[in-house]
Amino acid sequence: MLEIFRNMWRRKFRTFLTIMGIVVGIFAFTVMGAMALKLNKMIDGGKRYITGQITIMPKGSSYMGSGGSMLPVDTLNKISQVEGVEAVGAGIELSLDEPDPDNPTGASFSFGVPPTIEGMDLDSNYQNRNWKTIDMKEGRMLQKGDSDDKVAIGITVATDKNLKVGDKMKIRGREFEVIGIVDKTLTGPDSYVFMPIKPARELYIEANPFLKSLKEQSDKANEISDQALAAMPKETRDQILQAKAFKTEDVTTMAAASWKDGQDSEVVANRIKDQFKDEVLVLSPVKMGEQIDKASAIFNALILGVAVIALIVGGFSIINTMIMSISERTKEIGIKKALGASGRSIAWEYTLEAGTIGLLGGLIGMGLGVLVAVLINNRMASRGAEIFLIEPNFLIEVVIFSFVLGILAGIIPAIRAARMRAVDAIREL
Repeated sequence: MLEIFRNMWRRKFRTFLTIMGIVVGIFAFTVMGAMALKLNKMIDGGKRYITGQITIMPKGSSYMGSGGSMLPVDTLNKISQVEGVEAVGAGIELSLDEPDPDNPTGASFSFGVPPTIEGMDLDSNYQNRNWKTIDMKEGRMLQKGDSDDKVAIGITVATDKNLKVGDKMKIRGREFEVIGIVDKTLTGPDSYVFMPIKPARELYIEANPFLKSLKEQSDKANEISDQALAAMPKETRDQILQAKAFKTEDVTTMAAASWKDGQDSEVVANRIKDQFKDEVLVLSPVKMGEQIDKASAIFNALILGVAVIALIVGGFSIINTMIMSISERTKEIGIKKALGASGRSIAWEYTLEAGTIGLLGGLIGMGLGVLVAVLINNRMASRGAEIFLIEPNFLIEVVIFSFVLGILAGIIPAIRAARMRAVDAIREL
């Protein structure tokens, strides 16, 4: 081993340049790999959640409930009676913060789920089959019977707003008490504020000018007595009756259904689709999981692409260095063979030298990659936007990869050295 380091030191400048070639490739591999790990962790968490329920949304709405359509409570009650359905839980999803007047579209870079209000129907028996419980860092999750001024928040929200259990939190002009902080999940719940569905509905209505107007008209209409209503012209009476029909409990942006044990989730989802195809949009767990897998494949392809680039850049660098090294040490190889060194020992020496170069480059590149990832994560931590995930197993794989890369790149030059005949090698010089 000492001889290997001595040979590397004899040509230190060339060895340095070769190692730096490995460093660049492994640095990129480490940084992009850590980013891909974080993205895959987020995607896996989202997949676990979305495949544990049958998602139900109003026709023409997006996943966040935009589009103005709602899910009437009567419709949800009917869906809960569909064969195979265990329970249905209504929900409200709304951005945590009010729109910025200087940026009304809310367009900004967000690595992951933005801070979101999750209105929960605490009276429902619905449970996501894959997320029946959520681990808490502090306090507890909301439960049936909690008052409307209680919330549980994700770790990212708690960090960003410097909140702890027992603190008061102002949300869109209303004050709530934090009763729990969700432990880090590296996915959606980290950025959620869980609250009972009633205040969530009220905040949603307040934020939606159309629904706010309907609510105001409904409140006024409900103040009119039946006797006064009967004395009004038919057209006016019809308008007031229509206003009275508005119910706050009909304001639901999305819902989720669980299926009974022994039931096929796809069969149950198709039953809901068939019976309510003109009223709701149904997202089946299996098909949603397939869509998420496609997204995950993209990021896996990303890390594979970086690995291939590192392989090409580093590999050719090592091959070039080792071939030059063998050319310069032809006489030395001949002398070793004349003294009885076998071709196998010669090949092993040069292969191990190439592997050592790969290992050193890998360790330095991996170290720099981790340093950059940690620095960026620390800088972004206050905003809950860490974009890298560092896992020990991945770092070990990176080092092994760089060592194996060096070994593979050194095989061809090593074989060439091993096949030299002692007489010919000495005669060359």
